[in-house]
Amino acid sequence: MRESEAFEVDLFSVALGSSDRASVQLRSPSTWTTGVQVLPETKHELSYRHVGAAVSEVEYFRYQPRAALTQRLNTYDLVQVVAGTPAWTHLCRDVHVPVALQVATLTREERQSALTSSMHPIALWRQLMARVTDHLDHTALSHTDVVFVENQWMYDHLTEYLSDEQVVFAPPGVDTERFTPGDVPSQRSYILSVGRFADARKNVSLLFEAYARYRQDAAHPLPLVLAGRTAPPPDAWAQAEKLGVRDAVTFQEDVPADALPALYREAALYVVSADEEGLGLTILEAMASGCPVVSTNCGGPSTSVVEGETGHLTPVGDADALAKAMTDVLSDAERLDAMGEAGCKRAVSVFSKETTGQRFLDVYKQLVSP
Repeated sequence: MRESEAFEVDLFSVALGSSDRASVQLRSPSTWTTGVQVLPETKHELSYRHVGAAVSEVEYFRYQPRAALTQRLNTYDLVQVVAGTPAWTHLCRDVHVPVALQVATLTREERQSALTSSMHPIALWRQLMARVTDHLDHTALSHTDVVFVENQWMYDHLTEYLSDEQVVFAPPGVDTERFTPGDVPSQRSYILSVGRFADARKNVSLLFEAYARYRQDAAHPLPLVLAGRTAPPPDAWAQAEKLGVRDAVTFQEDVPADALPALYREAALYVVSADEEGLGLTILEAMASGCPVVSTNCGGPSTSVVEGETGHLTPVGDADALAKAMTDVLSDAERLDAMGEAGCKRAVSVFSKETTGQRFLDVYKQLVSP
């Protein structure tokens, strides 16, 4: 938006956790008199204001409006909420200017494990909060004028509650000048997966199982490279050891941003084993780098990956299918290179920052026009 020069932009962040620094906390009497605070902050050279919540220990209250935020939002021509789930739009319940929501998924999808967890008191509390937030996801829709979604299944779900005009397919864009192809995939040297592997939803154990089966079938198996902010948990590494693939797997922690394009550019295949995924920006980065993609059909990837053309989609949790898809792509150099080229073309034409950014700007202009 700032680059377009069509809008001036101010940024706000809000309390996400129980120990939020700007919030009123039940367990901290010193915060009772200060109230909800608005703190000026800077991160990654971006300046913004951080707004706390009342009773931040209880998730429900973090979604509720606070006067300190509402008063400020009502001074703008337009408010854009960027959130993982729709519930955060409740923050704008008392806002009287147009509100747009950019959202990735639903709480019921994001917290499936919490909804089916044990009878332990903490687990029961998390179940309750997940169910409450799932309800808030849908009641929050009445507080937005338009919703930007980044995958087809979210679009289909929200159009059951909103008109087609209120739901806009607008995935986050990939920088196609930064992520570019190198050698054809058949000349590259490893299989790549990027993510927060400590997150159970990424299901790295499934990836290890599929990779082990791929190595059994491949005449010249490629090594597996993992990169991300968090490593696989110890039990996953133990599984890799038991499967006999531990020595073929390497993990690169917190790869610098300027090194990430080269990591994609040298990968023959990109693999996603997640149980749930919004769109998967890493998939777009891989495609823009000319890398075919094999992914579980876990929501968002079906929006970016064209089955049989830019890669393969397999059933969630099916290690055999994931391994078979990996083998299918990597065993045929001509097919591998064709999928890489098709993925790159799709990333540039459909998912580039310029293309996706313009969708946002067009809607903004409609919302603020007299």
